[in-house]
Amino acid sequence: MSPIPERRPEAREQDQLRRDTKVRNYSPQAFKFFMEQHVENVLKSHDQRLHRRYQLENEMTKVGLSEEAATQMRRMLHQKESNYIRLKRAKMDKLMFDKITTLGVGAFGEVTLVCKRDPKTLYAMKTLRKNDVIKRNQVAHVKAERDILAEADNEWVVKLYYSFQDRDNLYFVMDYVPGGDLMGLLIKLEILEESLARFYIAELVLAIESVHKIGFIHRDIKPDNILIDRDGHIKLTYFGLCTGFRWTHNSKYYQKDGSHARQDSIEVSSCNLDEHCRCEILKPLERRRNRERQRCLAHSLVGTPNYIAPEVLLRQGYSSVCDWWSVGVILFEMLVGHPPFYAHTPIETQQKVINWKSTLKIPSESKLSQDSKDLILRLLCGAEERLGVSGASEVKNHKFFASINMDGLRKQIAPFVPKIRYATDTSNFDPVDPDKLRNSDSEDLMRRLDSKMENGKHPEHAFFEFTFRRFFDDAGHPCPLPDPNSPVYV
Repeated sequence: MSPIPERRPEAREQDQLRRDTKVRNYSPQAFKFFMEQHVENVLKSHDQRLHRRYQLENEMTKVGLSEEAATQMRRMLHQKESNYIRLKRAKMDKLMFDKITTLGVGAFGEVTLVCKRDPKTLYAMKTLRKNDVIKRNQVAHVKAERDILAEADNEWVVKLYYSFQDRDNLYFVMDYVPGGDLMGLLIKLEILEESLARFYIAELVLAIESVHKIGFIHRDIKPDNILIDRDGHIKLTYFGLCTGFRWTHNSKYYQKDGSHARQDSIEVSSCNLDEHCRCEILKPLERRRNRERQRCLAHSLVGTPNYIAPEVLLRQGYSSVCDWWSVGVILFEMLVGHPPFYAHTPIETQQKVINWKSTLKIPSESKLSQDSKDLILRLLCGAEERLGVSGASEVKNHKFFASINMDGLRKQIAPFVPKIRYATDTSNFDPVDPDKLRNSDSEDLMRRLDSKMENGKHPEHAFFEFTFRRFFDDAGHPCPLPDPNSPVYV
C-alpha cells in the first residue's frame, strides 16, 4: 500500500483558514447544551409528524373516504411534510419583511406591524435585542416564551409563525391582532356591563385552560396581555414570564460561569426554577420522558403587582393556580372600575395583596350581582381553597357562567366587535410616544456599537435552537394583504 503523500504547507494553511472561517469552536458545555435541546426537538418533531398522520387517518375514517381517495390524501400529506422540512432549512432574515409602523416599545426592543414581501402578508414582529436580554438575565424567559408560542396551536393564543435571529436581535413573527388590548377597552369604557365582563372572563378561562393543558403557567395575566381580534374574541399574548418547568427555562443555565456542566445524574436542584425546590434525581433522558408528570412549585418572583397572587409575592411556592387569582382581579376591575388592591406605589400594592384578607373589599355602590361577588371571592382567596386548584372545570362550572355555552363560545358573535377600517389599521392601539421611538433608535445604535466591542462575551449557548417555522401549507399565511382597491373593513 502506498503511503499517504505529505501535503504541502500551503495546502495545510488553506485547510486551517477554512476551518477558522467556517467552523466555530464551542466549549464542551455549550455542545452538550445544544445536543440536549436538539435531540429533544428532533423527538418532538417526530411525535408531531406522527400526530398529523394520526389526525388525517382519523378524519378520513370519519368521512368514509374510499381507499383511492385516502391514498391520494396520504400522498398530499407526505408532500406537505417534505416541503415543510425544506422550508425549515431556509434561512429567515428581517429583510424579508417591510416595516409599516411601530405598535409598541419595550425595555428589550419593540413590536412592529410588518408586511412579508413574498407573498404580501401582514404580521406583528417582536424584535428583542440580544445584549439587553442577556444583561437583564432574561434568556430563560425568552426561551420559555418561544417554546409556548411554538407549541400552542389553538385559537386562544397568538400564533407564532416564525422565530429567527441574527447577530444582534431575536425575532418573533406572529399574528397581527388588530382590535387592540383589553386594557384599552377598559380605559375607554371604565366599567363593563356584567354580560360583557362575563363573556370576556369566560373566554379568558378557556384561554388559560389551553395554556395549562400544554404544561405552562402564564404568570402575567393582565388586561394589557389580552388582545381582541377583528371578530371581538380574545387571544393571549406576551409570554415573557411564563414557565413550562423545563430546565431550559431556568436562568442558571445561561450564566457566564458555565454552570451548565452537568454530569450523568443531575443535581438535586437542576430541574427546578431555583435552589429551594427539591425534586427526584433523574438522569437527563428520564427527566425528558417524565417531565409532563413531574411538576414542582416555582419560587421566582414575577408578574405585575396589581394582578400577582399573594403566594407568588411571599415566594411560598406556587403552581398554575396563581393564574386564576389574576382572573379574579380582572373581573373585579371590569365590574368596579379599578383593581382591588390599587395603591399609589408598587410596594403599597404588594402589601395590600399580601394582606388580602383585610384589604379585599367589594364596594356596595358597585351593585355587583351575587354570582359575580361569589366568583371574585372564590378566586381572590388562599391558593388551597381557590377555584381552579383541581382544574379549569371548577371555574367553568361556577354559576356566574350558567348562561354561557363554553363549548361553542368562540363561534358565537362577540358582544363587542372593534372597528377596523382597513388591513393596516392600528387605531385600536395606543399611539407610541415619539420620544420613546427616538430614544429607542438612538439607544439601538449605541447597543449595536457596544455589541461589536463586546462580541463573544455573552454565553455562547444562549440562543441555541431558537429558530422555528410553523407547519402550514407551502404558501399558507394568516392575513394576506388585500388589494389597495378592495373594500375596507368595517
